[in-house]
Amino acid sequence: MTSISINLPENVFSDIHKQPNEFVQEMRIAAAIKWYELGAVSRLQAAEIAGLSCSEFNDAVSRYQVSPLADEVLEEMEVVNRHNLECNTQTKLSLQEIAALPIEERHKLLVPFIAATAEDFCNDPELMEF
Repeated sequence: MTSISINLPENVFSDIHKQPNEFVQEMRIAAAIKWYELGAVSRLQAAEIAGLSCSEFNDAVSRYQVSPLADEVLEEMEVVNRHNLECNTQTKLSLQEIAALPIEERHKLLVPFIAATAEDFCNDPELMEF
């Protein structure tokens, strides 16, 4: 495992009421969750970065109020990307790249999933509360 060193102001630990080792762990978790949310890493990779088991990482994701649909969205985007690769021999697009596309191109990529997603919200009891 690689170690890194960062310099922080002395008062940061008292300001957030954490000891340095607690701060480092919390920083690992926050970074892993953000990278997971952005689609830069998978849930398993994020758990490893955070130094947590998968169930502990799931709890942390809930604490940080990250959408529980993130995995489903990523999976759907991977299907879209695979389809594009097969049909257009395009390279796989990240969520950031898709977000940067003009609205018309984004719509073309996402339209196959709109009806299915709407149906999920109507039929899945866990999603009906939204």
